[in-house]
Amino acid sequence: MSCPLLVGALIVAFFPFYSAFAPSVSSYPRKSGQLVIYLVRERWHTGLILPSELAQRCIPEVAQLPSTPWVDFGWGEADFYQTPGFHLRLALKAILRRNESVLRIAAVPSDLQRYYGHNSWIRPLCIDSVTAERLCTFLSHTIFRDSTGSAILTSAHAGGWIRFYKAQGTYWGLQTCNTWVAQALNFAGLRLRWQGIVVAEQLFAAISHYPCHTSP
Repeated sequence: MSCPLLVGALIVAFFPFYSAFAPSVSSYPRKSGQLVIYLVRERWHTGLILPSELAQRCIPEVAQLPSTPWVDFGWGEADFYQTPGFHLRLALKAILRRNESVLRIAAVPSDLQRYYGHNSWIRPLCIDSVTAERLCTFLSHTIFRDSTGSAILTSAHAGGWIRFYKAQGTYWGLQTCNTWVAQALNFAGLRLRWQGIVVAEQLFAAISHYPCHTSP
């Protein structure tokens, strides 16, 4: 869990609710010259799912994960994100204070819908090579590196399938994982206003203007 459930409870009432149908992942195969990535929502948290080959080009440390077809990138508050379960004190700290952040990198198997569960939203995004490289640049700049260029591993979970690294950026109630994903997509070239996006409903509403219709 990344963006605290409490963030949604405190903020969602102030924004219009947006509901989206989560289509079958198998409905969106790759086309020639086109790359399909995914936006995933699990409760209040959202992340970006990239093909492992692209993910490793973005961040070489991906190679330290088990070999899988997909890699999930998420950004969140350092203490809350890395602590299993829900802790009210950490949630309140994440919302009310400006906090250090971490980048979560997770190995994901081929069947995305089964892995994330049918209650999750998995939204395809069709991008070209230029957009992919710009997204890669954003992810690369998110991870913090020391003076030697090394990433700082802060914790590992699930037998090494999930790894957390010290990240750039300050997390707080109005700068959440959803804001980060919106910034990433905006930097990559999707024209969406990331300012003010703090909950998943806003993010999915913003990207609804970018349909990813592909032929079976």
